[in-house]
Amino acid sequence: MHQNYNRNTNKTATFMDPLSFDEAVIVVLHAYDCTTMKGHMHGLHQRLLRNYDLIWNQVELRTTMAISSTFQAVFHVSLNWTGLRIGLESWMQEVDFSLNLIFTLEYLVHAYAAFDRLEYILSFFPIVEFAVVLPSWFDLISTHTPSIGYADTLPYVSRLLRPLRFIRIFRLVQFATSSLQQQAWAAMLTIVSIVFTTAGVVQATEACLEHCDDEARVCRCRDLSFPNLLYFVVVSISTLGYGDISPVSISGKFVIAFVILFTFIVVPIQVNRIQATITSHTDYSSAYSAAKLHPHVILTGFVNADSLSVFFGEFFHPSNLNWNERVVILNAAPPTPEINKVLHAYDSKAQYIVGSPMLDEDLTRAVLSDVSACYVLVNRQSSRPQYADQCCALITIALRRGNPTCPIYAQIINSRNAATLLKMGASDVVVVGMLKFSILGRSCQVNGLPTLLLNLLAQCNSDLDSHHSSPQWQRHYLHGYMHGIFLLDIPRTFSSLTFGDLIRFLYDKASIIPLAMLTDDGVRFIDMDFKLGATADPNLCCKVYVIAKGLSAVEGVVKIPPEQILSYRKGVRRKGKSSSSSNLMEMKKIKPALGDEIEQIRESIINMYSVAEDYDVEAAMGLADSEAYGYSGHSHGRLMGEMSEYERFASLGAPEDITNHIVVCGFPSDTYHFIITIREAPVPDDDNSPSPAIVFLAADCLNEREFERLRGFSDVYFVQGSPVNFADLKKTNIRSAISVLILTQASEAQYSDPNMVDADAITIVRYIVEISQRTRMPNLVVELDKSSNVKLLSSQANERRTTSAYGMPAPVNRNVSYLSTRRESVNSVLSRRDSFWTSLDEGDGNTDASFLLEEFIASGRVFMNSMLDSLMSECYRKPWITQFLHLLINGSTNDLEERRLFQIEAPNKLIARTYGECFRLFLDMASCTIIGLWRPERGVALPHPCVFTNPPTDLQIEVGDLFFVVGKPFAFTSSPNIFTS
Repeated sequence: MHQNYNRNTNKTATFMDPLSFDEAVIVVLHAYDCTTMKGHMHGLHQRLLRNYDLIWNQVELRTTMAISSTFQAVFHVSLNWTGLRIGLESWMQEVDFSLNLIFTLEYLVHAYAAFDRLEYILSFFPIVEFAVVLPSWFDLISTHTPSIGYADTLPYVSRLLRPLRFIRIFRLVQFATSSLQQQAWAAMLTIVSIVFTTAGVVQATEACLEHCDDEARVCRCRDLSFPNLLYFVVVSISTLGYGDISPVSISGKFVIAFVILFTFIVVPIQVNRIQATITSHTDYSSAYSAAKLHPHVILTGFVNADSLSVFFGEFFHPSNLNWNERVVILNAAPPTPEINKVLHAYDSKAQYIVGSPMLDEDLTRAVLSDVSACYVLVNRQSSRPQYADQCCALITIALRRGNPTCPIYAQIINSRNAATLLKMGASDVVVVGMLKFSILGRSCQVNGLPTLLLNLLAQCNSDLDSHHSSPQWQRHYLHGYMHGIFLLDIPRTFSSLTFGDLIRFLYDKASIIPLAMLTDDGVRFIDMDFKLGATADPNLCCKVYVIAKGLSAVEGVVKIPPEQILSYRKGVRRKGKSSSSSNLMEMKKIKPALGDEIEQIRESIINMYSVAEDYDVEAAMGLADSEAYGYSGHSHGRLMGEMSEYERFASLGAPEDITNHIVVCGFPSDTYHFIITIREAPVPDDDNSPSPAIVFLAADCLNEREFERLRGFSDVYFVQGSPVNFADLKKTNIRSAISVLILTQASEAQYSDPNMVDADAITIVRYIVEISQRTRMPNLVVELDKSSNVKLLSSQANERRTTSAYGMPAPVNRNVSYLSTRRESVNSVLSRRDSFWTSLDEGDGNTDASFLLEEFIASGRVFMNSMLDSLMSECYRKPWITQFLHLLINGSTNDLEERRLFQIEAPNKLIARTYGECFRLFLDMASCTIIGLWRPERGVALPHPCVFTNPPTDLQIEVGDLFFVVGKPFAFTSSPNIFTS
């Protein structure tokens, strides 16, 4: 020890005195403990702050506290009904103190979880709450510590403060269903609380604490019952008073005078608030004023009730961490009645402002300068798609000019405009046409894909698979619906593991499936042998996109003890596989991103969309050349009677012997990406099956510009006719088709009732069902604009099932005993499904919850356009999720392995094995990841096909199951021994 630092003396060293190594270690450890403790406390406050609204908004908790507040007020009236009760019996004191303890804890939690604690403590209602909880504590202090000073005054103060508990009845306002109803209840409860509180205070001030035989005016006190005091207060504040009852004490007179003046001020204010609320329902000119308390996002562009409902449902979902954020809707038109219904459901979290995003004053009212993010929605049903995209581009420019740093997420229709919009300032774009028709194109080859993506993009609120009364297939199906796509921060403790080891570890520990990594070049599939390394962040290894069952599973990764990771790293066995030299070179180029490499990632996305833009330019030049050289349908330079290539396409129709093809009822708005998704799907080695031919059936042929975009594709045919005409359907040889795609014919302002938008698609389904009665039904995919119309499709499916009209014959589960007719068994299954809808609606809170168990949804036959709005809301908290979805569907041109999502039938070797065993076999033997399966119908046990997303590990594989696989496509015909150890 140094002489100037000795623990055994009182001498203290200065901060300049040198320390020994041991002393320095002690000081460092002490500082580390303090820092760690502060970090834990800060983390606790952040978690409580984030989950505060979620916990407090639980209906059961709010109802319990409101009932407790009302009971406490009624309890006070009952005790003092005939006069002020000076002393309380023991059981009365216990009841009063128990209630007060609950409200004390509530006040402390509110104060601790407040965003600005000082502002909360000094607010009106928190001050009242604090004053209300004091009387019971004053009584406790005066009873157990009578010797302290001022102990004799505490009971008197306690009696004066107890009547303030009537103000707590304001909690009943939260049960109002609209803002107008809230203001009406607030005005009524204001008067009630003033009357009852004043009556209680006057009773306490006027009461005779000592016996007095003289008149009340001489004694300066009087004992009054509570009903008489209520009458006195009402008469006093409403008229000049009758004089039959009047206060005799100085304090009582002061209270009455104050209450009369207070009433003259407060009641008119409440009336004015009601008038302002009524006015605000027709006038949305006010500015957003809560920017300092609540961060907000701006939603603008084309806003309708359907897109708004889906967007709000996803944005305010508990898994999205937007607990403290608000949405400001900036639209040039006033809200429609349908939009008002949606706004009233999110009254405290959304504000509608009538204004244009092109005007600076309107952007100022929306507080663009402090916005967290901006969303620009496009009119998907516009008759002028290019004009709709141009409007979104102008709005993006205006938003970027007003705020150079905030993220801007925009929707557009045409892929050729995506690169331009990104260059104009958009952070990310959702290309509606490209994304939708890429998914629909892949759905023609992958059974159940629409529902798989719906499960991953839509989110639910509760454990839907916990209802034990539902059939087993429903529990497994709803188990998959609860999964979602998340961007997971992998802690640094996972460094030196391979990507394959990471998948094995997370799947075994939390049933989480990592699929891709965020790199400085964007989202990429990673080789299983890629070794995770360190990044510039001392706490982060990398960011990966995963499939997980809710946010709780994702948050559990950071809670995994480092000892388990180290133990797994030591015990893992390498398989001895060696990557090729080209793969090793590619892996060395991969650099995990931290998420702030925005410009570099945007450049990679711009390059991806530039391919579509360049192809569109080439198509336009090809059209110009054909017109110049006389090959167009309008040219006179060709020989008499000679048809142009476009005319031959429009008139020849489909070959009579065409088989194993895809029939499309209608024309996609982005035909190029629809076809290229089908044709660019990699064919496994030694698999000589050609890409399926495509037959379009529509009343009107596509224009010459669109024809130029697809003229380079072979085996593409067009049949002019109507899908609701049996003769025209037969021209497509639909009975030999492998897939049938029905596109909705939605257009702007086509129907007086917007719910009729899917009428054509539903009618076409009926005709296809009838024409396919005696044959095996092809893979049917229907596009719907309104999710509520799914029930109409299911009603046709129920009729088909009872009459055996169509459907794939499937092997019967041998464990099921059939003791009733098929019709009765099916009806019992349907009745169980119908009875389960109620629990879905109550547990989820999503308006589409009752549609989940509809046959066309569960079997993966319906693509709902609302999925695109769900994806839009995910862009904020899950950056670059659109690029991940494109990668999943189409792969990447830079990926030598051509990895993407594909489907493969379970071979005989995997039948009767568990899903968990199959997951590990695919990962170890094929370097692929399975994320779910599609199962055909199984009689009564499974009345229709069903999609299981990441099902439980103990699910047994059955004959006919189709795996959803992510990786390099292969076929068991070309690799029969792939699972042979």
